[in-house]
Amino acid sequence: KPDLSQFAIDNLFRKCKQLMESTISNNIEINTSVYPEDMALVADYAQVEQVLINLIKNAVAAISKKKNGVIQLKAFHGEEGTIIQVEDNGIGISDDIIEDIFVPFYTTKKNGSGIGLSLSKQIMQNHNGTISVNSAPNKGATFTLKFQ
Repeated sequence: KPDLSQFAIDNLFRKCKQLMESTISNNIEINTSVYPEDMALVADYAQVEQVLINLIKNAVAAISKKKNGVIQLKAFHGEEGTIIQVEDNGIGISDDIIEDIFVPFYTTKKNGSGIGLSLSKQIMQNHNGTISVNSAPNKGATFTLKFQ
């Protein structure tokens, strides 16, 4: 069960960026944008952080072979609540596997366990939210978290 508290999304993004930048190569840049800047979220901080770290790790893997990879962390108000997006300019997700990526133990990675995205989906469901993906091969991927 989520342990709910209110926190600034900007602080969450800054922490995730800090944690990940030490482990990624110089060809990858992580940018953040929160609008409005003082936007807050009521959720389980550690669980949302876990989802973001997982999505960033997947994005890093998707852009590891690019010369100038960019990962964007975005937060804004949508019609249905608070939206957080993790967007990358990586290899994208092919149509034949996109339906399976949230299935437990499904993985395309040699050393993957297939629990990252299914766990992320479970965490979002426990927050009465959703996680979805929009992707095209060689155009990158955008994962969208919706919190009501």
